Amino acid sequence: MSIERADDHPTHESSGNTITSLAAPARGASEVALFRTDLPPGGALRRHRHDHIDVFTVERGGGTFQVGEERSAVSVGDSVVVPIGAWHHLEAGADGATITVAMPGGTKLIFEDGSEVVPPWVR
Repeated sequence: MSIERADDHPTHESSGNTITSLAAPARGASEVALFRTDLPPGGALRRHRHDHIDVFTVERGGGTFQVGEERSAVSVGDSVVVPIGAWHHLEAGADGATITVAMPGGTKLIFEDGSEVVPPWVR
């Protein structure tokens, strides 16, 4: 059994959001990446897609989630399953939002400009 204490979770800043890596392949979760993203009031995730499925659950606040052309309001407890390759993003509401995200370790983020990255929180 491996336990990583809350104070030891690495954090990252990206586009004004704070990302806390909860589990990742480099730290023993060989197949899964689990992380929490805190978005400030009115903040957003940059529109992107992945080469794998990902699942978001809203833990605090809410906002508007868009997958493809479909937009929907989301709030605490709602989960969104994003299909492989689907363009998506979240716009946080007036209170901001905290989401927990699970995806396979090593998943690429692919942006509209064609750039690709495997961010440190999924490695």
